[in-house]
Amino acid sequence: MKITIDIDMNNAKALALLNYIRTLDFISLKENVADFSNEQKAAIDKAMLSVEEGRTTAHEKVMQRMENRYPKYFAK
Repeated sequence: MKITIDIDMNNAKALALLNYIRTLDFISLKENVADFSNEQKAAIDKAMLSVEEGRTTAHEKVMQRMENRYPKYFAK
């Protein structure tokens, strides 16, 4: 079976899903990077290098910062 999925590369949840899918040994991904501009490719390369170098922040930590900064958007 072949399934095509369009991923919004600006959506963190979509990227997290794609990264998870990449870890599955029964999935074969064929990425079409030809759809990206040179600027987008450079940004992706820069982001991947940051990840490889450990320059990341956990989602939970970022969300806590956002909630502290903008509490009206986080109804409890």
